Amino acid sequence: MKPSTAIALSVGLLVWGWTFVTFSYLEPRVLTWVTFLTWASFYAAGGGVSGLAKSMASGIVGVLASAAVMWMGGQLDAGAHHLTILTLLLGVLGWLLCTVAALPLLSCIPANFIGAAAFFGAGSPIDLKLVWVLGSLIAGAALGFASQRLGQALAKLTASAAIRGAGRS
Repeated sequence: MKPSTAIALSVGLLVWGWTFVTFSYLEPRVLTWVTFLTWASFYAAGGGVSGLAKSMASGIVGVLASAAVMWMGGQLDAGAHHLTILTLLLGVLGWLLCTVAALPLLSCIPANFIGAAAFFGAGSPIDLKLVWVLGSLIAGAALGFASQRLGQALAKLTASAAIRGAGRS
């Protein structure tokens, strides 16, 4: 089996199992769509242990920086100028999410923005739901790692079986 086929199979199997569990037992505390975002960020970060660390750290920074921006926006309520202040803060957020990528652990800009998008997509919660976003983000990165490892194992297993089968001919 080609490595890309093995990864596709592993992702399909894990998506099936994960969505069954989350839709049946864990929603709304686990935000399944957030897990899919960070699953993708794992691969965008290059995969492996390094990609796992980058996707989690970058996503967490994106979430927390977005929460800080929304909190500051609420503190700086400028009446008629609130929209101007908020959009300025969001511009600073975009700049920050790119600037922190100079740090090796936060070097995956897509994962930084995925964390921010997860926070805003969940309704910008600065309450217990923020913990759910962070937990879902971590679960998604872990699923990315698991899908990669499972795909590698499937590819190796089928390659070994093919070699053994060829030796019998």
